[in-house]
Amino acid sequence: MRFFSPLFAAILSVLVLRFMAREIGGRAAFCLLLITFATPLLVAGSILMTIDPPLVLCWMWAVVAGWRAAQPGGKTRDWLVVGLALGLGFLCKYTAMLQLVCWAIFFALQPAARIHLRKSGPWLALGVFALCTLPVLIWNSQHGWITVNHVAGDAGMHSTWKPTLNYFFELTGAEFGLLNPIFFIAAMWALFVAWKRRKEKPLWLFLFCMSAPVFLGYWLFSFHSRVLPNWIAAAVPPLFCLMIAFWSESKLRVKPWLATGILLGIIAAAFMLDSDLIGRLVGNKIPGDKDPSHRVRGWRETALLVEAERAKFDPNAFIIADHYGTTGLYSFYSLPARAAAQTTNPLVYCIDADAPANQFFFWDDYNYRAHRHGDNALFVVRLDPYPLEHGWIWKWLRHERIQYGKIPQPLQPPARMAAEFETVTNLGVREVTLRDGRVFQRVQIFGCYNLK
Repeated sequence: MRFFSPLFAAILSVLVLRFMAREIGGRAAFCLLLITFATPLLVAGSILMTIDPPLVLCWMWAVVAGWRAAQPGGKTRDWLVVGLALGLGFLCKYTAMLQLVCWAIFFALQPAARIHLRKSGPWLALGVFALCTLPVLIWNSQHGWITVNHVAGDAGMHSTWKPTLNYFFELTGAEFGLLNPIFFIAAMWALFVAWKRRKEKPLWLFLFCMSAPVFLGYWLFSFHSRVLPNWIAAAVPPLFCLMIAFWSESKLRVKPWLATGILLGIIAAAFMLDSDLIGRLVGNKIPGDKDPSHRVRGWRETALLVEAERAKFDPNAFIIADHYGTTGLYSFYSLPARAAAQTTNPLVYCIDADAPANQFFFWDDYNYRAHRHGDNALFVVRLDPYPLEHGWIWKWLRHERIQYGKIPQPLQPPARMAAEFETVTNLGVREVTLRDGRVFQRVQIFGCYNLK
């Protein structure tokens, strides 16, 4: 599964390289390729497999095909490719629908492109896109439009609006770092210049329309709700294409800034790929609770620990995880759980809910109340990193012993667990250490006896 993340990144790199080499020039295209290797958000997308890497690839595929289709000699097959790319992107993530808004803005701002609206190409593309949405629409219509409610909940649409600037500054700061400070400023500058010169630079206007509505739209939405930094990911490649197109014609001395940005970004990317480099430079490994990679490390060891605890508690017991993500991780890294997941009698379940909160809700095999009556279970809760004492950084730099701050009190079992089982016992907190002795994960385990 994770193989596809670098694969998508490689395909995206070739796509962008060829597109920019054809439109701007080989030297500028190569510089853009270096920039993608020095942008933390794009680097993360090349090593972490989420729904964003395929979305970004499909979005940029639609941009490249769309620019070819929007030319005076654009062909119908180019428009069909646009529709297919948009549709596949939608099947990855609903954010792909925003590109329809981008196209509408482009047609509104570019009179020369509106001639295509009198032809079949754009409408056939829209038809292909609509065809790709059918599986999602049919399934949702059969399940109460649950994913519409889920996305609306993520966007904060179910909560009362309380005007605040906190989310705006939070998003701005996150993008400033994740897009590389040098390239973030250059990209914002390029957006401003592209808007001023939109009538004389058709390519700049097109790239502006394929990136600015998403980026600026989420920026405005941050005045309403929290916007996660990765939500703008699809807009980044066309935004950087615009940036490099602007730089290639600029009379400013951009080479020193380009070199600085690439150097800064590659150093950041190296630490992202191996956070232990921080400790090697200082001569003292950073505490696991503060390691930037603590969320993605130690899961194999955690799954093995949980399996060992289950064997001690009751070899016939099953496991309930507090989150769908940890349910998947335990099922993947524990060999018995992985084997059981291929049957109709899984070993690891996600905590039950009255309303759909994740995919497990819809899978009958993962309804433990229907299949595990009378069995015992371990309920496993992942704990947040413990706080460290004030001024821990200076002690860490001086290789002094670091103490924990106020350690949270052990959790109480959820009322749902107490209602579903006859008895629930707190079995304590377990720490997951790696070979170097650092703690990267903590779980609290509850013994649950006799499922009602």
